[in-house]
Amino acid sequence: MNYNATLSLLLGLTLAFTAGCDKDDREETPEPLPEPTVTYSRSIVYQDNGQHRDTTFQAPQLKGSVTQNAQSLSVSVEPITRTEGIGFALDRTKLAAALTGTYTLKTLRDQTLNVDVRYYYEQSESLGGGTILYFSNMQHVTGSFTISSYDAKRQLLSGTYTATLTGSSDPTVAYGTFPKRKCDITVTGTFANVPLKQVE
Repeated sequence: MNYNATLSLLLGLTLAFTAGCDKDDREETPEPLPEPTVTYSRSIVYQDNGQHRDTTFQAPQLKGSVTQNAQSLSVSVEPITRTEGIGFALDRTKLAAALTGTYTLKTLRDQTLNVDVRYYYEQSESLGGGTILYFSNMQHVTGSFTISSYDAKRQLLSGTYTATLTGSSDPTVAYGTFPKRKCDITVTGTFANVPLKQVE
């Protein structure tokens, strides 16, 4: 009888210990992070005849990044081939405490707004190569940048963007071409669950 009681007691303690260990292991296993996703569409509309050059990149062709330091928070989206891309830089002092909100884009006429914009277009070697850069402090820009959610615990940022660069020089012709046709370049897209990284 004592033997059976001792065996039952040992078995009960072993099961309790094992269950406790399993519970501890479950608590220590971090929840997997959601897969980051970004979208990116670009339209070039020529002012002289309304001709369009539109491209929508598929999600696997794209990458997004979010970085911040004491002065700014930056978001960029571009094809992995780096043929073109767009970046947004927000002054930390103009950001809401929770980061979420809709922010206005700086433009040639008004540099007091919230977000610096930089768009680039990489020319093919057949056009002479090189990168054409467009900055909001030298360009008429309209649009907005929205941070729809920020997961502070997991440091994940999500949102949307749209930027139209009005009266731009055509980026699809050789750099030395003159005069260049004027066009409006519009870039729109989304970013979701992109990890926010601290930089110096």
